[in-house]
Amino acid sequence: MLKLTLLPDEYLTVNGDIVVQLLRVAGGRADVAVEAPREMPIVRGAVLERSGGQRPACLAPPPKKKPRYYRDQVFRWNDDRERAVRAMKRVFDRLEEQGSVEEAKVLRTQLDRIIPAFWEDDLAER
Repeated sequence: MLKLTLLPDEYLTVNGDIVVQLLRVAGGRADVAVEAPREMPIVRGAVLERSGGQRPACLAPPPKKKPRYYRDQVFRWNDDRERAVRAMKRVFDRLEEQGSVEEAKVLRTQLDRIIPAFWEDDLAER
């Protein structure tokens, strides 16, 4: 089996008429676009196996256990975390507007303890 590493927006071709492009990687997921002739069936592996098909022998076996995440593991910044932090900050702003300044201050402090501002800036750039 040929293994390739692609960066977002890179692509590969198969037999000249099939194009596979890596669109985006975020949060442990990859968005892939496939252009192929209509007569060429393209089926997600989980769907194939659910409908009785066999996992191709050339693939690595599926993991037996989910990976364990340790407390000191490197913090992975992604779009979902960025959106969550922004949504939380909007809620804090609304709390302040409604007069709950102390509650908003406590929550902002806790968020800063979880995600220090320097991490937010540094990791968002990657």
